[in-house]
Amino acid sequence: MYRAVGAIRNDARVAGILNRSGRRARADTKTTFLVASGMVELAAGATSGWVYTLVRTRPDLASRLGIRSGARIRQWHLDLAMLGTATVASGLANPNPPRVAATALGIGAWTNAMAFLPLAFHPDLDRHPAYRAYAGASFVFTTVGFVGMAADAVRRRTTG
Repeated sequence: MYRAVGAIRNDARVAGILNRSGRRARADTKTTFLVASGMVELAAGATSGWVYTLVRTRPDLASRLGIRSGARIRQWHLDLAMLGTATVASGLANPNPPRVAATALGIGAWTNAMAFLPLAFHPDLDRHPAYRAYAGASFVFTTVGFVGMAADAVRRRTTG
């Protein structure tokens, strides 16, 4: 265990390995599926910003495309960005999580954010039993995922 800043700075695993030109070389660690999934979700959130921009700047065109609720497009856009970011952070904070927690989080983060998109086209869909079942299952997956990741982080912190 390293206790001094100098020791950490000189540790190749922390500071990065320099390549021949003196720049930091890429770490030869593999990105976890959870981090990759979160990055793709974050990219989808950035891309969905274009749809929200369309809703705000061209409501006539958005209406012709079938979008009936701009607020749901905004929720979809923000949820993709927030849950993608939270998934990346969770995956980086715990690179070797329990499979159940990681799988639940990966599923829940996507299904939770995507639940807003159909509501943009069919605002009353949230009254349908099938939609409610989907949303409920999504909340369960997301909760199990984040709580499982947190519990594992706490366990690792307290057990060394």
